[in-house]
Amino acid sequence: MTRADEGAIAVFQERFAQIMVESGMPRMASRVYAALLVTDSGKLSAAELAERLGVGASAISGAVKYLVQVRLVERGREPGARHDFCRIHEHTWSHFVSQSDPMLARVQVGADEGVAVLGLDSPAGRRLDETRRFFAFIREEVNQSMAKWRRLQEAEREAG
Repeated sequence: MTRADEGAIAVFQERFAQIMVESGMPRMASRVYAALLVTDSGKLSAAELAERLGVGASAISGAVKYLVQVRLVERGREPGARHDFCRIHEHTWSHFVSQSDPMLARVQVGADEGVAVLGLDSPAGRRLDETRRFFAFIREEVNQSMAKWRRLQEAEREAG
């Protein structure tokens, strides 16, 4: 890789991190995620991340904790190694989306409980009913989309 390539990658990495920030992800988590995304291995140690991003270990620790919590990355350790690493899931976004159903279900159930309390004859109850119906719809759409995605991935693997 040439120096120009490294510079272009660094610019892209920060630009992609900014997209993630604008999408609601915390800034340092976005930077860590983008740094992992642009590495061929998708895996870096906390020390490597700190060096690449020019930040301290505590900033990396908090960012990695967040990314693990939202299931975009995982921590691990190579056999015999002394340091943990952080790795992007192999199919990070499809994994992330497929894991969203429990949260979507909680919102749907919560809205349903609100409808039971407020009733459909009140504006608040109708808003909660729309919320419940919307989340039921989204859950079904996500399930169908993920099944379609898996079929597409399988077809690509079979095609070589």
